[in-house]
Amino acid sequence: MATLRILLADDHTMVMEALQKLLEPEFEIVGTASDGRQLLELAQQTKPDVILLDLGMPLLNGFDAGRQLKRRFPATKIVVVTMSEDGDTAHAALREFASAYVVKSSAGVELRKAIADAIRGRKYVSPLIANWQGKRFVYDPRMPQARPLTPA
Repeated sequence: MATLRILLADDHTMVMEALQKLLEPEFEIVGTASDGRQLLELAQQTKPDVILLDLGMPLLNGFDAGRQLKRRFPATKIVVVTMSEDGDTAHAALREFASAYVVKSSAGVELRKAIADAIRGRKYVSPLIANWQGKRFVYDPRMPQARPLTPA
């Protein structure tokens, strides 16, 4: 199997260097972008299999870049790697463009799992966010009322 081609997008140089060191033994890093506009250009040039995307980037934020990437490159998997532990943010990203959502406080093994799941067509959510989503599903009073399985 060919080595997966990954494009990194984060506005923090140290984070990008750490991601590169973490992933290079296993994946081919085809480029790095420090803002959303640069990311769109590099994605066009490199045609990566996976894009690791930070949501808080200058010039074009990660949400807007993610939406554009999904439209332009529907087969490319987008793995959000962010500081945001907000469940609503994760839900929106996964619904609109992301294949995976990983918080930066996660271990490196979690990022590798997220990439593997995304490539296999499965969604991945950091356990911290998944726990929040589960609690919301169970306890949110805004959720629709249960419907009978058969008509009354």
